[in-house]
Amino acid sequence: MMRLEGSPRAIALGLAIGIVVAFSPTIGFQMIIAAFLASMVRANPAPAMMAVWITNPLTIPPIYAATYYLGRYFWSGRPVDIHAAMSRFVHDLSRFEFYEVVGQFRQLLELGVDVLVPMFIGGAIIGLIGAVISYPITIIAVNRARRLLELGRHRLAERRARAGHEHGT
Repeated sequence: MMRLEGSPRAIALGLAIGIVVAFSPTIGFQMIIAAFLASMVRANPAPAMMAVWITNPLTIPPIYAATYYLGRYFWSGRPVDIHAAMSRFVHDLSRFEFYEVVGQFRQLLELGVDVLVPMFIGGAIIGLIGAVISYPITIIAVNRARRLLELGRHRLAERRARAGHEHGT
């Protein structure tokens, strides 16, 4: 990510957007949503699309369960056995290939409003906290990495120039 084109701000904003989207229950459409939102605010879409992979087949159950439980504090719908719902959801998702986003999204919708609304609320909270933390850290990291890369290139050019001078070229 440090070698991506664009300003450190654009890279950090793209990553922050991707983190917010990653915690939303929009599996199957996360990369599209992240790239679209990043493009809308002139952020780099590549880190946005990379960040959504926070939610992957291994992390979906704990992340979605956490977003559900947090969202339940702010939404008073019917309680759901989230563990059974997530087990069924992950099992059903395992039948789909990576590119079958419509089927994945249909599986998500089958969880129902009593699961999705709290997940959106909890996901927004966790995602925004992650975005606020990651944004300044990413700017600092990209700036430092670019300085180090430039310093390394400069030192390499100096060594090559000295080696060429010593050999009489």
